[in-house]
Amino acid sequence: MPPRQSPAQKLAAKLLLGGEWAPVTNRIGFVKRPVDQAAVEWRKWVQRSNHQARDGIGVTEHQGTLTELLSKLLPLGYGKRWLLLETANPEWTAVMQNSIRDEHFHHPLRHHLSEAKGIPTIEVNDEPKNMKRMATEMARGRWGGRDLTVYDEAGFRRSLSLYHSEPWKFSHGGEPYDFENVEQYSAPRPLDSFPHETLVNICRNLGLDPFEEDFYVPNGRAFIVELLFEGKSSDEKKYTLAEARAGREDISVPRVEDPVIGNALYPSGSANPNPDEVFPVTGFEPYTKPTPWDQAVKEFEECLKRYSSYPVRASLSEGLEELGILASPTHASGGTGSTSISVRATPTLLESPLAVREYTAAFMILQWRRADDSSAYESFYPNRKQMAAIRRIYKEQGLYPFDVDPNGVYFNLAVDKMIRTVTRLRLTKELVEWEASLPAPVTEEAAARRNRSCAWDIRMHIQEHEDQIWNSELDDRVHTLSTI
Repeated sequence: MPPRQSPAQKLAAKLLLGGEWAPVTNRIGFVKRPVDQAAVEWRKWVQRSNHQARDGIGVTEHQGTLTELLSKLLPLGYGKRWLLLETANPEWTAVMQNSIRDEHFHHPLRHHLSEAKGIPTIEVNDEPKNMKRMATEMARGRWGGRDLTVYDEAGFRRSLSLYHSEPWKFSHGGEPYDFENVEQYSAPRPLDSFPHETLVNICRNLGLDPFEEDFYVPNGRAFIVELLFEGKSSDEKKYTLAEARAGREDISVPRVEDPVIGNALYPSGSANPNPDEVFPVTGFEPYTKPTPWDQAVKEFEECLKRYSSYPVRASLSEGLEELGILASPTHASGGTGSTSISVRATPTLLESPLAVREYTAAFMILQWRRADDSSAYESFYPNRKQMAAIRRIYKEQGLYPFDVDPNGVYFNLAVDKMIRTVTRLRLTKELVEWEASLPAPVTEEAAARRNRSCAWDIRMHIQEHEDQIWNSELDDRVHTLSTI
C-alpha cells in the first residue's frame, strides 16, 4: 500500500509538473500577446523598471521541452530572470521567474501591460500549505495560498484570493463572470469557497490551462529576459532547484542557508552566458497611469525646465487638490551632479491659463538654490527693517496681522522678488483674477490653506511698491544674479 499523502502532497500532484518545479511554478503570469510580442513588452518594462542592471538587459530565444526551458531560469534567487513561454492558446504567453519566494508580477502585469498598454493579463497562484514547526530550528514549509487576478483592456476585472492567516480566509473583488458559481463563495469553510478545481474551471473559461504540461510550448519556443551583471563579484546566493526547495517544498530536510552547489555551478550568475541581444537600461521611470492631463504635464515640465539649472520632472497629483495646493516641489540631492527637482501639479493648475502655469513653474524652481549658488532666501528674504516695511504695507491694506506664519509670507515675497529679478515674469491682473475665480475649498485642510496673506492680489501690491522694501537704505546686500 502506498504511503498516505498529506493534503499538501495531494494538491501538489494536481499542479504543473506535479509541483516538482515549485517554487518557480507556484505563481504564473499570463500576457495576452503572442510570445514574440510578449517578450518585447516584458523587456521594455524591465528597461524602465527599478531593476537597473549595470550591464543591461539580455534577451535570448530558446528551444526545448518545458522542463528544459525551466532550467534556463537557474540559478534561483540570484538576480532577476524571467521565462516567457508560448502556450497552446496562441493569444496568451506564460511568464515565470527565478525567485525562491512568492513574488508577485503586480507591477508589470497591472501597471505596465494592462493600465499603460491596454494588454490583458492574468496572474495565477496555487501553493500548498505544508508548514511544519520544528523544535530546534526555523519552521519548515510554506503557508500556502491560492489566488487569481485578471486585468482586461480597461483595467482591473476580477480577483479571488484564499490566504492563510490562521485561520484561512477568502475574499473576492470585481465583477463575477457569468460562468462562476458565486454561491460557492459563501461556503462556511473558506477552503470550500475557492478550491483548486474552481481555479481550474475559471482559467479554462478564460482560455488558459495553467496546470497542464501540454498547455505549454507546443512548438518548444520560449524567451529568457534577464538582468546582466557579473555574478562573481556579488555576494548574492545562487540556488539549485533542490537547494531552493529544501525546507520549503521539501520539508524532509532543513533549509539551505548557504547554497554551496548553486554557487559553484553558476559562478557567473546565469545559465545563459551569451544572450542573443543586449539592451541598455533606460533609467527608472515610476509608473504613471495614463490620464487626460498627460500632455499638459509634459508642457508644464517644459515650463519648469526654462527656469531650472538642474534636471527637472513634472508629474500629476490629483490628491493635492484636497489639500488646497496647486503644485508641490521636491528638491533631491545625492551628491555632486545628482541634484534634481520634481514638481507635482494638480489638474486645476494644468488646466489654467498659460500665464498662471508659467509663473507657478518659475516659483516652483526659483525657491531653491540655483547651480550658481544664488538663492531667493539669501538674496531677498527681508531683514528686520524690511519686515517692518512689509507689515506697514499689509496694515494699510487691512491685511495685518497675517493669517499665516510670517515666515511663509516673507519667503513668498522673497521668491516673487527673485522671479522679477532673474526673469521677465510679473504678477498680473490675469493671475489675480484667476486665483479669485477658484471654487471654495471642499475640505477643512484646504480651507485652512486658503489665506489672504499669500494671495496673489496682495503680492502684486507688494510688487508695485517693492522699492519701499528692497532699497539701499534698508538692504545693503549686493546682487549679481544671472538672468534667465
